[in-house]
Amino acid sequence: MSVRFNFESDIRFLTGRGALRNAAIVMDNMGCRRVMIICDESSVRYRYLNKTLRCFKRNLNVVAQYRRVGNIAYAEDCDRALRAYKEKDCDSIIVVGQKSAINVAKAVKIMLKDDVSYMSNYIQLPVGDASTRFVPLTVIPTLMSSGEEASNSLRFVFESGEKIKIDTPFAQTNVIALDPSMCGIQSASEIVSAGLYALAMAITSLLSTKYIDSMTKVYALDSITTVTDNFKRCLLNRGNRRYRFNMAFATMLAGCAYWSNPNEKLSSICDAICDLSAADYREVFNILFLKVVEKTKVRSDFDVYSIINLIGKNQFVEIKEGSSGGQIIKDSVRNYYTELQKHVKCPMSFKDAGIGGDLLREVLKKLLEEKDGVDYDFALELLKEDM
Repeated sequence: MSVRFNFESDIRFLTGRGALRNAAIVMDNMGCRRVMIICDESSVRYRYLNKTLRCFKRNLNVVAQYRRVGNIAYAEDCDRALRAYKEKDCDSIIVVGQKSAINVAKAVKIMLKDDVSYMSNYIQLPVGDASTRFVPLTVIPTLMSSGEEASNSLRFVFESGEKIKIDTPFAQTNVIALDPSMCGIQSASEIVSAGLYALAMAITSLLSTKYIDSMTKVYALDSITTVTDNFKRCLLNRGNRRYRFNMAFATMLAGCAYWSNPNEKLSSICDAICDLSAADYREVFNILFLKVVEKTKVRSDFDVYSIINLIGKNQFVEIKEGSSGGQIIKDSVRNYYTELQKHVKCPMSFKDAGIGGDLLREVLKKLLEEKDGVDYDFALELLKEDM
């Protein structure tokens, strides 16, 4: 089930050393006097929550915490977090962590706007097109960022198994604070997955057949440049925080580009595969991205050479005489994957990721039932070779 609304809001970005401290100052200036923190269990385990509290408690009054969010955002988490928010009479939210915690925080924000106490009620009731209740939301990404920080969408699961996606700018983040101290060390395979995910989101946003505004292009191109300049260095120097931060920054920029102009069919297929398997979302997205690039016919007015100029000369960009813009992109993407395989194995097919044909057939069946065939043909084109 998917619900969409159309409104707009702005985000303030704070990056680099001191981003956490500056976020606390910005929130204080917004009138945040009783703050709630929502975080995932991994952020507690790796002590990112403690780092945040040490910084924020000096400047802000943190009165409530909800830190039980797992790898999946459940509707029941949203309900419990909302009750904790109301019990302490909070006026703002800080979320520390990855995708699931961000989704819970966004859910709390939109429920407060419409004065709804349960997500099950929210999806059944008419939603207003205006709000007199401003709930500042600050996101502090951890590890390599998820790209979800700047999106208007949230996705959660009921314990019954029903999955809901909502898209509304009332769920928009107000402040994103990306601090190097929150970019922890990851394995080589995790870095590859995160880096390719940033690249995939950025290029996918540029290949859209929809109108692409200038800021989307800026975010996407800067993300591609940053990935290209730091990917291999980050992989070979995992202990260097500067490279990890640059890769996290690239992912955040790519997320801004992608979620302002998403390939909703691609996202829905990725969600469906991950719902039926234990596969990593980034790995599935990267595999699908490879297939999308191969099958996409690039527009004749696509300014591929501006991208190449921004990227600069490197081992990933391949320009053959007489090549079309689309072929240059396809060759360059293949080179990314091929070059990275020299250092660490990353899944390039569903078989590599442990996803079999039976599961993919179940995905197609699910899409056909839930989407009335809207995404079915697109999914069949992407998945048929793996079934």
